[in-house]
Amino acid sequence: MLQEDRFVRIQSLLDSFSRVTTEHFIQDMQVSRETVRQDLLALEALGLLRRVHGGAAKVAQDEPPFVHRQNTRVREKTAIAKTAVKLLSPGQLLFIDAGTTTAILAQELSLLSGLTIITNSIPIATTLSATQHHNRVANHVVLLGGQVNTEVQCTYGEATLNALHQYHADVALISPVGITAAVGCSSFDAHEFHIAQAMARHADKLVVLADHSKVGVQSRYVSASSQNIHTLVTNAHAKNTEALEQLAQTPIDIKLA
Repeated sequence: MLQEDRFVRIQSLLDSFSRVTTEHFIQDMQVSRETVRQDLLALEALGLLRRVHGGAAKVAQDEPPFVHRQNTRVREKTAIAKTAVKLLSPGQLLFIDAGTTTAILAQELSLLSGLTIITNSIPIATTLSATQHHNRVANHVVLLGGQVNTEVQCTYGEATLNALHQYHADVALISPVGITAAVGCSSFDAHEFHIAQAMARHADKLVVLADHSKVGVQSRYVSASSQNIHTLVTNAHAKNTEALEQLAQTPIDIKLA
C-alpha cells in the first residue's frame, strides 16, 4: 500500500472510531509496526492526528464551518466563477472538487453543454444534473462514490480516490484553503487534500479558484506546487497585493475577476 493510500486509510479509521490502536492499523493495512509509527509521526507533524499511548486519536479541526463559508464573499465568488467558465470549452472532461466557490461555479456551468463533469460534491452533481434538460447537448455528470461528509455534502476516502483514478481530465478546477507563490495551493482537511491532489495529478491543466482572502494563505497539506498550477482565478484586493505580485513571478497565469 502506498503512503498516500495509507494516509487516507488512517484518516478514515480515525473518522470512524476517533481513537485507533497501533495494532488495529497494522492489521487493517497489513504493514509493519515501524511503517505505522512513521506514518503517525508524519500525520501528527501536519496536525492531522494526535499520537496517544498505543495508537492515535483524531484532532479537532478549526476551519470555519462549511455553512458559514457558503454565505461569505458570494459576490466575489460569483465573479470568479463567471471568469473561470470562459476558460472552458464544450467536449472537455472536468474535475471539480467540493467547495463553496466551486458550488457557485456549477451554477454557471449549468448554462453550458457538452461537458463531462466528474465531482465528489453532491450539490454540484445535483445542480448540474437538474439543469441538463435545458441544454441541447446534455452535460454528462458523474458523482464519485465513497464515504459521505454530511457537513460539506461530499464524498471522500479510498473508494472516492479509486473511482477518480479511472479518469483523466482536460481541466481540474479546485478551490483550496490557500495559495502562495512559495508553496502552491493547500488544504486544511486531509480528505480534501487527497481529492484535490488526485484531481491535479490526473488533469492536463489545473485551474485554482480563490478569492482574495485565500491568496497568500498557506494551510497544512500542499495539493499542488506553483509550478503545477496553470491558472489562478482570483480578485484584486488591497490585502493581497504583495501575495499576488509574488504569484505573478511564477508560471501561473493569473486571471482577475
